Amino acid sequence: MPNVRPLRAPARLALAAALALAACRPPRTPPPDLSLDAAALRDQVLRSQARLRSVSGTARVGVDAPGGSGTVSQFVAAERPDRVHLEVLDFFGNVTVVLVAGEGRFALYDAREKVLYRGAATPENLARLLPVPIPAEDLVAILLGTAPLVDGTPTAAVPGAGFVTLELARGALTQALRVGSDAVVERSSRRVAGGPGPGTYDLRFEIFQQRAGVWFPRQVALRADSPKVKLDLAWKDAEVNGEIDPKLFRLEPPRGARVVDLGGDEVLPGTPPNPFLPPAGADPAGSAPAGGGPPGRE
Repeated sequence: MPNVRPLRAPARLALAAALALAACRPPRTPPPDLSLDAAALRDQVLRSQARLRSVSGTARVGVDAPGGSGTVSQFVAAERPDRVHLEVLDFFGNVTVVLVAGEGRFALYDAREKVLYRGAATPENLARLLPVPIPAEDLVAILLGTAPLVDGTPTAAVPGAGFVTLELARGALTQALRVGSDAVVERSSRRVAGGPGPGTYDLRFEIFQQRAGVWFPRQVALRADSPKVKLDLAWKDAEVNGEIDPKLFRLEPPRGARVVDLGGDEVLPGTPPNPFLPPAGADPAGSAPAGGGPPGRE
């Protein structure tokens, strides 16, 4: 019988600690419900994200962008495919900015200056809502806690520890998606020619909860390098897949407002307010007193 040297006490403790740590690590295998065929996995993701159809409620939004930085509380409503309603209250609960988009149209009302801008829902005009120029459909997808997918070719599905990385490509545009159980997207990274130029941004979705039978993230983070933007959205309360009054997605000129009509390719002139940045007189902490909500919303 071979002579086996017993482990000393420190060695036994180190071995026990290593075994305990290994037992706590997540399995180095992907979720069993996900396909490792790239095309099939993309279809799973599309079906999963399509289950999130609408959201409405209040959110705390922090932005660090070239036009300024700050945190505000906002009422947000979004509905597929391209309908958005957003409004900002000042410290006293008064509406300072309302932005509406839907069916290819865009309107932004600056209540302080009593000016209504309206025109096409171009990515440049919608950048007044999200300081990154993206189509209305992509903006709605992000507000719903889902990742806009590159309309391209699925090139790879790489298994990881508790997730699968799905890779998509269309010409120079590529996207890498971290996909978890139930085909829920946890991370998304878009790149143009492999670099951080215009049209690239990263998304991170966190604190998933079951709402209306679907997984909904309470927190969304967006990062872009061109322009340099950091945006963090945390829902205070959110109704998922509920009925939203269609009137929220239409904005008629308020009485006494000056109307500025924009051409098809024309962007907003001057420096209208960015709804994701604190209005003058807002609470620096981004809070507003209870009550004093805008007309047309209970």
